Amino acid sequence: MEKKKIDRRIRRTKKVLIEALTKLMSEKKINNITVKELTDLADVNRSTFYLYYNDIYDMLEKIEEELFNDFTEAYEKFSEETTTYDSLLSFLAYLLEFIKINADMFKILLGPDGDYAFIDRFKNFIKHTDFPLNSSFSEIKAYYYIPYTISGFIGVVQQWLNNNMDVSPNDLAIIIIEML
Repeated sequence: MEKKKIDRRIRRTKKVLIEALTKLMSEKKINNITVKELTDLADVNRSTFYLYYNDIYDMLEKIEEELFNDFTEAYEKFSEETTTYDSLLSFLAYLLEFIKINADMFKILLGPDGDYAFIDRFKNFIKHTDFPLNSSFSEIKAYYYIPYTISGFIGVVQQWLNNNMDVSPNDLAIIIIEML
């Protein structure tokens, strides 16, 4: 029982730190954010911050790692199924819902001052998924089609975030599939 209380406090502390980092990153570039400023905003002791992270960049890297772990878990469930319209729709809707839940962080990571390493990693993640291609595609056509499609997908997500997610994740998933 005591362990659950500790786990709950750790989750709460990390959540507050993430919220504070998100707020600060929406106001300024990450290299201008100090640990003191972050911990003051989060109302957390600096030593507590250092229990979990080495610095601001380490914190951002761990946040990104957690996002990709969640993506990977969702994709593994999806990839076990036969790729059909319904399974692709389900996967994309899930992915977009996840992005919506974490919209504040995604707006920053995919925004104009975003993390290019995150965007490249996001592109690689999508690239290594087995999204359906037209079977008549030649190898060279597929070679160029895949990055074009991935960049388009990320552009659609960026546009959606900029419009405050004015379309439901399911409706946007349908639009994306239609574009594919």
